[in-house]
Amino acid sequence: PREGSHACDLTAIDLTLAETTGKKRIWDLAGDVSGNILAANPHADLHGNQGVWHFYKGEMESLDRKPGAGSGVPKGSLLAKWIEATGPRMRKKLAGEVQALASGQAKAEAGSPDEAMLAQLRSLASARNLLPLLDNLEPDPRFGVHPADDGAKIDPLDLIATSPAMMKFRIPATLARGREFVVTGTLAGRSGSVQLGVSTGASPAVGSNLSPASPVLAAEGSEARARLVAAFDAFRALLPLTLCYERIVPVDEVVTLVLWHREDDHLQRLMLDEAETTALDRLWDQLYFVAREPREYLVAFNQICEFATQDRPDLVVAWKPHRAPTEERAAKFQQLLLDTEPVHLEAILELARRAWRRPLTGTERESLRTLYRNLRAGKIDHDPAIRLTLARVFTSPAFLYKAEEPAARDRPGTVSNWELATRLSYFLTSSAPDSALREASAAGSLANPQTLQAHARRLLQDERARRLATEFACQWLHVRDFDQHDEKNEKLYPEFAELRGSIYEESIRFFTDFFRNDRSILSLLDADHTFADAELAKFYDLPAPEKDWQRIDGLRQHGRGGLLGFATTLAKQSGASRTSPILRGNWISETLLGEKLPKPPKDVPTLPDQVPVGFSVRALIQQHSSDPACAKCHNRIDPYGFALESFDTIGRFRKGRDTSATLPDGTAIRGLDGLRSYLLEKRGNTFVRHFCQKLLGYALGRAVQLSDKPLLDEIMESLPHNDYRIGIVVEAIVLSPQFRQIRGIDHP
Repeated sequence: PREGSHACDLTAIDLTLAETTGKKRIWDLAGDVSGNILAANPHADLHGNQGVWHFYKGEMESLDRKPGAGSGVPKGSLLAKWIEATGPRMRKKLAGEVQALASGQAKAEAGSPDEAMLAQLRSLASARNLLPLLDNLEPDPRFGVHPADDGAKIDPLDLIATSPAMMKFRIPATLARGREFVVTGTLAGRSGSVQLGVSTGASPAVGSNLSPASPVLAAEGSEARARLVAAFDAFRALLPLTLCYERIVPVDEVVTLVLWHREDDHLQRLMLDEAETTALDRLWDQLYFVAREPREYLVAFNQICEFATQDRPDLVVAWKPHRAPTEERAAKFQQLLLDTEPVHLEAILELARRAWRRPLTGTERESLRTLYRNLRAGKIDHDPAIRLTLARVFTSPAFLYKAEEPAARDRPGTVSNWELATRLSYFLTSSAPDSALREASAAGSLANPQTLQAHARRLLQDERARRLATEFACQWLHVRDFDQHDEKNEKLYPEFAELRGSIYEESIRFFTDFFRNDRSILSLLDADHTFADAELAKFYDLPAPEKDWQRIDGLRQHGRGGLLGFATTLAKQSGASRTSPILRGNWISETLLGEKLPKPPKDVPTLPDQVPVGFSVRALIQQHSSDPACAKCHNRIDPYGFALESFDTIGRFRKGRDTSATLPDGTAIRGLDGLRSYLLEKRGNTFVRHFCQKLLGYALGRAVQLSDKPLLDEIMESLPHNDYRIGIVVEAIVLSPQFRQIRGIDHP
């Protein structure tokens, strides 16, 4: 369309027929039908003649024609007279005469139109004379007999049956070929109801349920009909028809009103309670409001009205009753927009309080109001002005930074309730304080240790605790955003791209369960369960879950268990085309045990991405690590990586690999089970302390310092008496002076 205008998308059709002689009448298609096109089809003309204009949809395969030139029916024949006849009696009489000619019961005069008609009928692909078929047929005794009244007088061509009943008939193939079987059925009395059906296939079960494809016959005004109508009405009340709009072709955006139509009265009546109906009404009100629907409707109404009346001024009267209600509704909505402008500004102030995570000062509130007023004074409409004010809220340092008021002088002081709520919320949910924390802060009760402890436990049960799994645990293990990891050889591992999302989700769900259910820190190493969907279960060779994601136990018997068997960690600490015992070993040493290794020398050769022919990964690593300058560090980390060689580059289990290794202290291990046992039995305290140190640093938002050592010692002392539960660590952190206090402004 030119310049986005669809005004010319519709096609106008003008058809005018004029008599050149006689009354010289004129038929105009538009003038005859446009005023009431839906009145009838065929539609009458303006001269009072019925059935003149015929409207068809789709491809026309045939048209009814009057006999004469081009129709194929000889003019003056009985068939031509039957076509032209209008009265039912005359048509029935002529039909009988045509049938008599066609069946041979009557003869046509030589050279007459009927002889030509008969020749045409006999030229059709069917038997010319069917009367001989009757010679070999015996009369059917079921006709002309009343099954319940032997003395009743019945027409010999009538067939009466009691319901339910099934009757079989054999029809000669010559008679049936190319023909349609039609039967008329009626009720013999006024009582009862019945369905009729004809079938050439398997016999249907008599007396079975009603067929929705066939009508039910019942006498007009009878009790049976009343019962049926009541039953159907009850059915329609429970299963109402849906509203269906047929697509208008072409779609004209100017003259076609396509906005929003609400049709949920049946839903409300049948399924929703009062609260749900209120919620649904509110959603519709919000949709109409944000979409400015009453104003848009008025614009569309005016466009359609102008289009419809531009060449039909007589329709102005028909549109007039609809104009006032439409304009009144739009005017009320415009007033509503004006009335809600102050409400929007107050809502921004409330949002600022939540976004800035504290009450606004009087100066801050007035500053936002002044900004809005100045924008409106600058001829800016309400909508862009309120959006700019909202932008001011989200670009404020109070929103972008977690700013805190330092204590006076050089001594630490307690943070405010609002600052404490922010610390706790971002620690456990990576988000601003919720309503419960804001209420506790406003009441000044959050500084109470019992209240703070209760909120910490509550937030660990919150669904937002999943963020603690992603923001802390997955970052600690270096697998955050693993679902976007694209560093694998696609030719060797084409399935990885489809699996990485499920692989990452396993780690998130495992740690979410860990925090919510207050599990032991040691279970991070020796857990015998995981969470899997169908794809991950197949990848791990586990039993298929019954639902999308579910917990699966017995993981150790499948060679996994704990974070050492996560496909995320195994794949992340591998190369693109091969495993890397060096990366995996270094990850265990630094990430799990907190042991810092010196940086490798600058001249260390880079290992090939793919294992050379004739080498194994172990042999390649051992050759690389034989350099005395490298051996010291590799002797510490490589054995850890060799123990995990039963897992390939993307974390898939594989058999037949040498997973034996000897650690620097002389301990011999084999496979993941041996590595797990070593870490639990000989390095368990190191692992737990490093985990607590990482969690403390995450909670405080800074690196752990020497002054934090007493707190870590206190936590490590309490854990063995509390089954190493993670909740003990979280509560110790949030109740610690480090979490609840802030340094003085003059602190050196």
